[in-house]
Amino acid sequence: MKKLLSSVVCAVILLSTLSTHHVLANDSAIKSHVVESGGQYEKRGYILKVINEVDNPAINPIISDFVELYFDVYPKLLTKYAADPKTATKKVILKFDPTYDGVAYADDGMIVVSSKWILNHPWDLGLLTHELTHIVQSYPRYDDETWWITEGIADYVRYVYGPHQEDWKFTEPKKTDNYNGGYGVTARFLLWIEQNKNNKVVDILNKQMQQNTFNINDFKDITGQSVEDLWAEYMNNPYVKIKYKIKPE
Repeated sequence: MKKLLSSVVCAVILLSTLSTHHVLANDSAIKSHVVESGGQYEKRGYILKVINEVDNPAINPIISDFVELYFDVYPKLLTKYAADPKTATKKVILKFDPTYDGVAYADDGMIVVSSKWILNHPWDLGLLTHELTHIVQSYPRYDDETWWITEGIADYVRYVYGPHQEDWKFTEPKKTDNYNGGYGVTARFLLWIEQNKNNKVVDILNKQMQQNTFNINDFKDITGQSVEDLWAEYMNNPYVKIKYKIKPE
């Protein structure tokens, strides 16, 4: 009788333990998945609010891809590039606008994407990485003297974190290009500096821009050469190691 009672008690304890572990496992699984409510998606403290003003079902799989990309990339960008990751915003609003004629832009925690553009270029998911970089950058200046650094770093980050697409790649500089061309022109130049002169160049420039201390002469402090001399050397031998990870469709 004692043996039977002991066996029953052990079985109850075992079942109780397994039940507790099962609940904990379920809780962990829930926390690791995206929770959606009314167009707002949340995962591990990060929030993406989607505003869809497009009456076209073709936008739905694109939205799903953007949501997945946001939760994969944004935490990494915030940790790496935010001036203070602890206080940087963890909520982003993503709006698909049928009236916007550009491609996309970021402003005060909101990213606006042209629905016309993305419906015609559904492969261009990397634009979200570019715009999320702008939110993390949060630079106090965007003017004729600094815009090219802002956009160059954003395209550099797009290359580093992806996703990569066949229709978006760096091209070798043309004779008419210059270091302050912005976007891919500047991004590729920064990648060349990183590989040949100072592998912290983007981190340094990013901090200077956030602190509003950037000066064009800082390139000499960072690399030992003026930006003009760097560009001349780059144009003479613009080779950079580039690796794209393009998923088959």
